Amino acid sequence: MVLKSVLVMCGLLFATSASGEDNDVSDFEPAVSNLQPFAKGDVFLGATFLNNPDDDHAGRGRILQFDQDLNFKGTLWIDDTTHLVGGLNFAPDGTLWAFDSFAWKVVRVTPEATLLPTKSFADRPFGSVQFLPNGNFALVEYLKGSAQPENLTTRYPYLPDDPENVGQGKIYVYDKTEALVQTLEPDVHGGVSGSMGATHTALGSDGKTLIYTSETGPRLMQFDLESGAQGEDLMTLPPGDGRGPPPMVFDVKSMDDKLVMPLGTKLSVLTESGEVIQDVPLPGFGWALAAAGTDQTYAYAANWFTGDVVKVSLETGEVLAQVTIAPTSLSGLIQFHG
Repeated sequence: MVLKSVLVMCGLLFATSASGEDNDVSDFEPAVSNLQPFAKGDVFLGATFLNNPDDDHAGRGRILQFDQDLNFKGTLWIDDTTHLVGGLNFAPDGTLWAFDSFAWKVVRVTPEATLLPTKSFADRPFGSVQFLPNGNFALVEYLKGSAQPENLTTRYPYLPDDPENVGQGKIYVYDKTEALVQTLEPDVHGGVSGSMGATHTALGSDGKTLIYTSETGPRLMQFDLESGAQGEDLMTLPPGDGRGPPPMVFDVKSMDDKLVMPLGTKLSVLTESGEVIQDVPLPGFGWALAAAGTDQTYAYAANWFTGDVVKVSLETGEVLAQVTIAPTSLSGLIQFHG
């Protein structure tokens, strides 16, 4: 996440503060993992336990589990990742996938709450996965280019076969046997840091359109995974007035034939053609993650700065449930739809 550097540069970091109720964070830090078998409606958070004073994105891998009303259920510790664990998504068989794009590792957890051995499909900073109707799956690079983030202490590792770059921004398509069958290269924006690839992705309802963002950039983009063709941008945010952070996109998730996106100060619902059909205001700034609910009446959002997670009604805008985890640690959010 480069959101912190954006706010530092804009002089607005001091303006953010936690808005949720106090929580006993020790509940989220058990001595051993106690993740529960997945139940329909469970909410999962990539919430790395940051513990390295020299690297603000490094720590012990952790995924938290809540019920649909954000009551805590369990913690999964992941000891062979090194940095933020995010990009959560479910495979068709219910296996939860997550990513450490610094360590080039993929985390997988079965619906029975069993952590499988982590895997490196390639020495690439994969940050998300989409599962295709033909049984293939697409791993998408989180990073592209050589830029390192300013105003952060973390540093991205360079690629062993491309030592001037931290990522190439490509899509790697694998078949059911996990054999690589194709690589594709979508257009990306780069975000404020210049090194963001396709950081957050969703699969369109047609099963072939990758809808994606470059975190902290202004564009919502699309790419045809069948033809390899870049589509026209679905949305481009207008320039800001210079008095605050520039308008920027973060996460994007599919919600049946719609999209749900956090836009810093609000949660927006869009058509797959990029038309905004609803905005739900949220307090403060820093809302950077979203998850679709089991139906289109509610959704979830998470705030990078405060560590707040909310369940909001898409009918009334009311906050239905809320929990606070920890600042600058949340990198993945999804609900299990069963």
